[in-house]
Amino acid sequence: MRSFCTFVAIVACTISCGFSVLAVIEESDAAGEDSSAGLSDAYAKNYLIAASTISPDKKFAVIYPTLEAEEAAEKANRPEQIKDYVVALQPFGILRALETKWSYFQNQSNGGLSAEWSDDSSVALITLDGKWGPHDVFLLEFRDGKLARTMNVLARAHDLLLPDYRKSKAEPYNDNFDFIFDGEETQRESPTIDGQRS
Repeated sequence: MRSFCTFVAIVACTISCGFSVLAVIEESDAAGEDSSAGLSDAYAKNYLIAASTISPDKKFAVIYPTLEAEEAAEKANRPEQIKDYVVALQPFGILRALETKWSYFQNQSNGGLSAEWSDDSSVALITLDGKWGPHDVFLLEFRDGKLARTMNVLARAHDLLLPDYRKSKAEPYNDNFDFIFDGEETQRESPTIDGQRS
């Protein structure tokens, strides 16, 4: 009987912790604020859950380093320690690091982190923004509560366009990028058939 009571107590605590984590996630999501609430002790000090990346079913998100963690890694000359992670929220677990040269960190100048999710939380498009447009765009597929596939679609598009870019002999955009993907707000008007701009 004692082991049954212990089992019931463990189940009740697990359910209670799950509900409290869910409540914290919903609270920070509603406020639109990033928070470390709900993260394990190993991550809560140095990472925040990006509220803009929480899945509709509240099971997945992306976490990113705090400014203090980024500065400590920079001071220790260990920038490779700065990573953004795709995580499961209930129970908390790291699913995968986002493979990027430019991980987002708290209050990053000219940076951003966002996500677009399918209604059933099975597919996400995670965007890491930078000064000259998106640095990386990841397509994530989830199946049975696990991350099934990750693809950097921006890197794939870049690789597909690179041969044509090289043939054009165009100058690089800057020291970091051959070329960039620009938004609609800066696109030039295209000429019409008679040479007049529309």
